[in-house]
Parts: sequence; structure tokens; C-alpha cells
Amino acid sequence: MSECTNIYISANFVNIKIDIHRALERPQIAHGPMATTCRIGAHDLAVGPGKEVQLMRPATELLGQKGLQQRLKDDGYLYLQQVLPRDLVAAARKAVLAALESSGMVLKGENGKLNPEANCATDQGAVPASLARSPEMLALVESHELKQLMQEILGSESVQTLDHKWLRAVGHGENSGFHTDSVYLNKGSREGLTCWIPLGDVDLRLGGLCVVGRSHCDPSFDKVRQTYSAIDVETAGIRGTGWFTEDPHEILSYGCPLLTAPFAMTDMVVFRLDTMHGSLSNGSQPGEVRISCDTRWYDANDPHGVDARYMGENPMGTATWWVNRHNKEVFPTSMEEAKIAWGLTS
Repeated sequence: MSECTNIYISANFVNIKIDIHRALERPQIAHGPMATTCRIGAHDLAVGPGKEVQLMRPATELLGQKGLQQRLKDDGYLYLQQVLPRDLVAAARKAVLAALESSGMVLKGENGKLNPEANCATDQGAVPASLARSPEMLALVESHELKQLMQEILGSESVQTLDHKWLRAVGHGENSGFHTDSVYLNKGSREGLTCWIPLGDVDLRLGGLCVVGRSHCDPSFDKVRQTYSAIDVETAGIRGTGWFTEDPHEILSYGCPLLTAPFAMTDMVVFRLDTMHGSLSNGSQPGEVRISCDTRWYDANDPHGVDARYMGENPMGTATWWVNRHNKEVFPTSMEEAKIAWGLTS
């Protein structure tokens, strides 16, 4: 590596300043050395090369090299290290923690330590939509810097993000099951992208994002994409969370790798709407909240447009489905029954 510490990379309409040492030399995650195991729901899994859970391949070096779109096409995700402004991420985290302290979920002044005397269980980590649209959050998730990155990834000068933001505060023992985001967003373009941002360092014990590599294109997932990934949770008649499965071994049976990483503040992961993914469980000791935010991005010139349910000052999204999603009278079919009908299980 040269002695030059800063370079400017230009790619058509985007100029991004990257500190070489900052981007390529990872800091020590505050939680300690990387674990060799992780937990997904009720399952303990080995982590490492050739293991049940492997590490994501960083794509940071492709910024400005016109290689991001091909990598996304090949892998179904992009892991970008330390590309967001630290001050914006820190301010967003501070605002969210202040709200969680006020609610009693976390202890005051303890940087996210869960309150052992509180009932910290959340509904899939959901927090009030108003908190996701606080000034500090919007300053990050609608920032010029993030928009520039999404312009390069989408290959368009004109991009837009859904007004609704998916902010999560995940308590101890919680995680997300495996799903594709398409099932919640299928009333708009299928070419949108999810951008996942951890609001703070997230090691394997705290439980970050876990994507299924090449699940968007591998032939083993063809029938999954043609059936499950094509539904819309509001109209499919399938009750529950919309998750395909909570069992990582069911996912591994398709032959594609589970991929995660010890994420650092200012990292982000971008992935396709048809990329299967979930999260590791929050097994932090002592218990600590894991905060992250999902936003969805589209080429503004996409003729299929965006899912209008998530646009506007107070977007409803799939709120009606959310309230009734476990009601058998409203949604008579279970996901397991649906998978049998689709010929995915017997």
C-alpha cells in the first residue's frame, strides 16, 4: 500500500472520499475477539471458513470501480465497511438510546445495556415509527452521503427511498427469521434494494444481519423465488410473520451459505429484495440492545414505481396485516401448509 492516506474515487456522478487505512484496516470491535459460534433462534452454529455460518465478502474496494452492480448481481448483497459519516450514525444512536431509556427498555447512561427489571420483549424489534423519522435518524438515512452510495449501486443519478423506515431495537434472545423483503413490498418494483445500517458496533454475540449467499439466483432456490418470494403478505392468506422459516438448517439444506460479519459503526449492507436473509440472535452478556435500521431504495426512473403503501407523511405500510397476522380466521393458511402446497416440503 502506498504512503498516501487519502484518495478520491470518481464514478460518473459520484465523488466519494475514502480513507484507505480507515476502509481497509478494521478497528477492534468493542465487544472483544470474534466468536467462533453464533446462535440463530434455538440453534447454535459454528462460524468460520467452511462452517455453517461464514463471513461476508467486503465490497468496499469496488467503490468507484464500476464493479458494485456486478458484485450485487453475483452475490445478492454488498458489504460496505466504514462508508457512512460516524457523526451521523452516532447522533442517530444517541437519539434512539434516549428514547429507549425513557421507555425503560435500557438503563440510563449505560450505552444500551438492557434494563433487567423491565420486560424487554419487543414485537420483532419494532419501535414507534415516529422515532424512525426523528431528525437525527433522517439526517443519517436520508443523508447526502448515503444517497451518493445508492446512486452508484443503482447506477442512476435519480434515486428515491421509501418514506417509511424500519428501525429495530432487538432485545436479548431475539432475532429475525429467514425471509425475503419482497413479500412485504411486492406492490412496487421488484428491483428495489434494502440498505441495512447497524447503529453501533454489532459483534456476533449481539446478533447482526445474516444473508443467504446467492439465494437470489441459485437454482436450488428457484421454486422458493417463484412461490414464496412472489407473495404479498396482505393478500396471500398466510398467517404469521411472513418469515419463510426460523430454522437455519432448513435454509442450509438448499446448499447456499449463511453469511454474517462483526459489523462496525459506519458499516452498511445492501441487498436485493429477493435475497433470503434473517439475523443472528442477540446473545449479549450482559444483555445489550441491538439497534439497526432498514431503508429501501429505488431507481426513480423505474417504470414499475415503488410500493405506495410506504410513502407519505404517515405511511400505513402493511399495518392492517400486522395487527391481524396471527389471526387464523383472517389468514387461514400457515407458512408450513403453504410450503407443502408449493411443493417445497412434504
